[in-house]
Amino acid sequence: MSPLVELGAVTVALGIGAGPLLARSAWCQRIPRVGALAWLGALAGTIAGLVGVVVLVSTGRHGLVHRAAEWAADCWHHHDGSGGLAPYAFNLALLVSAVAAACVAVARYRRTVARRRRHQEALQFVVRLSGDIEDVCVLDHPVPVAYCVPSRKRPIVVSSGALDRLDDTQLQAVLAHERAHLRYRHHLFLTVVDALAAALFWLPTFRGARRCLPILLEMSADDVAARRCGRRTVAVALRKLAIAPSPIGGLAAQSADRSELDQRLARLETPTAIADDDRVRRLTWVTAMTSVVLPGVISAGWLAAMPFFC
Repeated sequence: MSPLVELGAVTVALGIGAGPLLARSAWCQRIPRVGALAWLGALAGTIAGLVGVVVLVSTGRHGLVHRAAEWAADCWHHHDGSGGLAPYAFNLALLVSAVAAACVAVARYRRTVARRRRHQEALQFVVRLSGDIEDVCVLDHPVPVAYCVPSRKRPIVVSSGALDRLDDTQLQAVLAHERAHLRYRHHLFLTVVDALAAALFWLPTFRGARRCLPILLEMSADDVAARRCGRRTVAVALRKLAIAPSPIGGLAAQSADRSELDQRLARLETPTAIADDDRVRRLTWVTAMTSVVLPGVISAGWLAAMPFFC
């Protein structure tokens, strides 16, 4: 079996098969931190596989990159005209598709970052500083909301309505939830996944990641807050916050989708729900790393064995 076929098989398995499989796996929500890692491993492995396919096709005998190298080395005549134009047309279409997908992803990422920046700038006119908590600013509004928008100064926004409804312990639970988002860079993962899903919308794994990863990261932050303040405290705090959409590029303690909030509350209120199975965690780490490394190994082995010049 040729390396290109092997790499294509790995890429198809990750890009088409892994997403639906993870979406149906109950253990992902039981151990959301590990489930999020599994999704990220599948995405990274698919990207590595797609890049490897483009590189192998481009550097193969009928690849445009190989032809350019042949021309530069003045040995075009060694197999000039062999194979016809079809392989080169396919390679050109593949390269154009790869560049177009990269442009879509970069444009989507930049647009999200720009909208997040505009939201941060607008906040400066409507919030006041919280004297008691150094990383929090207060939005004077009766609707109880809390969310974070990554910035160097006071990235957590809490409305006055939330401060009125939450007691001190519940407020600390909400802040622990938002700080977990910031500490583990959840916003960065979601922004990158959203950009990739916009570019590779035809792959089920990317569509599924954009849909499933946000709630897994919310559950992961719930776990951090629960370890600090207790499951019941986190659940009560979430019930007191209003259901509202998160700002672009931000992460809110409350879910905009009622069904997602119900899933989080049911999980917090089930005593055995929050668990971290060491065997599942180790297996997921190994699987995620293998998903990323295997396409690279196949590509590197083929490139090392292939004579680039005649």
